Amino acid sequence: MNEQQHSISILFAGGKTGGHLYPGIAVAEELLRRRPELTISFAGAGFELPRRECVKRNWSYHYIPSAPFYQSNPFQLLRGMKLNLSGVFYSLKLLRRVKPRLLIVCGGYEGFPLAIAARLRGVPILLLEQNAMPGLTNRVLSPLADAATAAFPGTEKYLRAKKVIVTGNPVRPGLGDSPKDFSRFGLTEGRFTVLVTGGSAGAHRLNMAVVEAADELAKVDKLQFILQTGKADATMIQQAVDKAGLTAYVNAYLDDIGAAYAITDLVVSRSGGSIFELAILGLPAVLVPYPYAAADHQTPNARTFTDHGAARFVTDAEMTGERFYSEVTGLFNDRGKLSEMSAAMKRLGKPKAAQLAAELALELLNT
Repeated sequence: MNEQQHSISILFAGGKTGGHLYPGIAVAEELLRRRPELTISFAGAGFELPRRECVKRNWSYHYIPSAPFYQSNPFQLLRGMKLNLSGVFYSLKLLRRVKPRLLIVCGGYEGFPLAIAARLRGVPILLLEQNAMPGLTNRVLSPLADAATAAFPGTEKYLRAKKVIVTGNPVRPGLGDSPKDFSRFGLTEGRFTVLVTGGSAGAHRLNMAVVEAADELAKVDKLQFILQTGKADATMIQQAVDKAGLTAYVNAYLDDIGAAYAITDLVVSRSGGSIFELAILGLPAVLVPYPYAAADHQTPNARTFTDHGAARFVTDAEMTGERFYSEVTGLFNDRGKLSEMSAAMKRLGKPKAAQLAAELALELLNT
């Protein structure tokens, strides 16, 4: 037998969005830190972000058909059922080939067929839940799971795994290690820097709020922006900020978000699981939950942070250019409030989340 056959394989399921993917990566990297002989691989529906991140780390990525099963359209529901059934058969073949000793489901519908196959094959299952209100997939799968982690206190009551622990949300290691390098973004040290991000795919509502406010924001001295726009709006946003004369770095996707965080004073963002990154770093935020997220799970996330004074809450419908300008300039002019929010964020951070999740994973490996 070769060395690969002797290694212990752990398979991660899902990771369509950064909010699901990066906590999984954080746990995977913590596992490798503790047990370098482990073999890590990911599986999902073939989205670009997890493929790219796996290539960076020399991890295998496997395609598994899957689809949301909470469709209101009966034709889409039928199509989803067929895809997920196909995904179970794909998953059974993958499990026979990869022979994982543990399946870690990162959240989202992609984990459903893999978890069903894992239960059929007797592979232990660990669920990672990033949201205050668990997604439908994790709620459905939790009775099949051997263990689950919860990012928020109180979330454990919705999960029926054999063992559930509250860990916080795992964040990527070294996230706060980047130096303050303004030149990397073409920005100026000493200016108030606002990071606007709708996640890996961008958020059209946030992008349009920037466009609508750009002319007025350009008149504010010592104010500058980093805008992660998603592919669809990148060109439009660049043209708008250039026309307004707004000092801003525009990119569809930030490969090194840690470098952006290092120079950021305020974040305007959606409120997926990645808000725990802001907590670890003590970055105050204006949170705008995505209203079409499954079961509106981003709203409870945001409320947890706003209730503790760490963030401001704005609904998607309210996030106009005028409101964007008001929120940004209001905090720009009230550094005392900003400092209070930063301290509250820090108190909500869970820096040991990845370690706790990795310990639970190793317990399930039983080796």
